[in-house]
Amino acid sequence: MTKPVLKVLHDGMPALGKALRALTMQSVLVGIPAGPPRDESGVTNAQIGYIHENGSPKRNIPARPFLEPGIRKAHDAVVRQLRDAAQAALNGNAAGVNSSLERAGIVAENTVRAMFADNDWEPLAESTLNRRPVLARDDEGKPIKYGKSRQERGATNPLVDSSQLRKAVTHVVRKG
Repeated sequence: MTKPVLKVLHDGMPALGKALRALTMQSVLVGIPAGPPRDESGVTNAQIGYIHENGSPKRNIPARPFLEPGIRKAHDAVVRQLRDAAQAALNGNAAGVNSSLERAGIVAENTVRAMFADNDWEPLAESTLNRRPVLARDDEGKPIKYGKSRQERGATNPLVDSSQLRKAVTHVVRKG
């Protein structure tokens, strides 16, 4: 009787281990990084995002959530990408893991950004719509030239004036 012979034609264990580490040692983060201040006020996009996500009763700013509802709305599409990442890991494909995690971040980021146009937020107050920005001041700091109000420009959608906040929403695939 002959002994069975086992031949290893290809050892995929190192690739599988690398791909599993790529999957389990990374996180997909979606949000607004702190970043530099937007203007001379010293306020960052992350701070403005927090205020609008949660509201500020002290400043009479209603909550206009976009991040959490956007992530919830993207859930099924993100889960599909995470499943693809897991399948790539089981196939020993670390590059496939990374690209699937990146796609999950892009899907979530784009869904959150879309919330700025598709929402049921409380409308802007008349005083906000009619406020005219100061474009120029004299030597004493008194306003001498005003711009058009949001109402005059047709910019009546809350949180969308300059689009800085919407553009600040991003994602990162972070190791660790």
